[in-house]
Amino acid sequence: MQFRLSAKLVKAQLTYDLIGKDSQRGITLSYGWLANQCGHCMLGYIPTHLIYLLLHYCLKLDGATWISALIVSLIWTIFEYINVRKPLKKQKEEGALFEPDWKNIIHDTVTDLGFFIFGALLAAIVLGGSWILSIIILILVLFLYPASKKWYHTKIFQQAAEYPIQFRLSQWKWKMQEVDKEKVLVFLSNRKPVKHLLISGEYKTGKTSLAVAIANELSIQHYACKYTTAIKLFSSFIESDPAQPQVPGNIWGWRTSHCLVIDDINTGLPGTSELISAEAFLKYAQSGNYGTENINALKQLNVIWVLGDVAGVGAMKLQTTWTQMLHQLGIATEQITHIHLSRS
Repeated sequence: MQFRLSAKLVKAQLTYDLIGKDSQRGITLSYGWLANQCGHCMLGYIPTHLIYLLLHYCLKLDGATWISALIVSLIWTIFEYINVRKPLKKQKEEGALFEPDWKNIIHDTVTDLGFFIFGALLAAIVLGGSWILSIIILILVLFLYPASKKWYHTKIFQQAAEYPIQFRLSQWKWKMQEVDKEKVLVFLSNRKPVKHLLISGEYKTGKTSLAVAIANELSIQHYACKYTTAIKLFSSFIESDPAQPQVPGNIWGWRTSHCLVIDDINTGLPGTSELISAEAFLKYAQSGNYGTENINALKQLNVIWVLGDVAGVGAMKLQTTWTQMLHQLGIATEQITHIHLSRS
């Protein structure tokens, strides 16, 4: 089920983003989105002024206000088209396995373009444009409001997940078998109520990137996700959930998320021994005052387990051990999927 952000929480995020010194606490993704759109407006507003000065005072052209706005709007439309096509074409040439989310990309591009055009139209109105331009900019605002609301909410979902990197599934370019690709797509679908995905593999085979990319796709769909490492999760096992949602990162706890990514269970480095065994993980989860809550949460969540690789154990044995642990939790076999990533 998708998570709904309350108006109170969004207001709190806006207050956090707009009031306070960035250099003291860093910027959030939602702040970055706001700043980006302000930049788009100015990149429409300032060039329109400059072109107007050229057309009106140098070329003595009638209708310089709307013509300058039109020229700037066309320039940014061409730029946005190139800005989308070029990197996606490069990804395809480099062997990207997963198709981009075209609906999401087009909506993002059109929203950005809307802010470019808004800035251009605003400049034209300030320079003495007609009432027709005022009507056009009003219609544009009616489009930009719901689009801006959607994207601002999306950035809140992504930052609340606390991913170590911002990564999309279409960017993932390591090696994977076709059957494993299908497993990823099934995990992202709603065909099963609860799913556990075990990812094993050697060092530098894209395990963490894949896990983050899968969860990030869910965050973009406004599902509550959470990223953590196994060691950090051990600390969370003995802590209660947030009493009240707090921006930017404590809007929901790991127990109440839709999808949980548990990273760095083992490193995957060659020659290393097992850092965290399935037996030890289960023991830590059951211990303390919140043992029952921990076990119930793990049974109800969609979880991506980044197992890594252990020298001398083997991928099959590692996956079997963790599958048995999930069975002990009450997870059925059909709810568990395995993916092994390899350089070969």
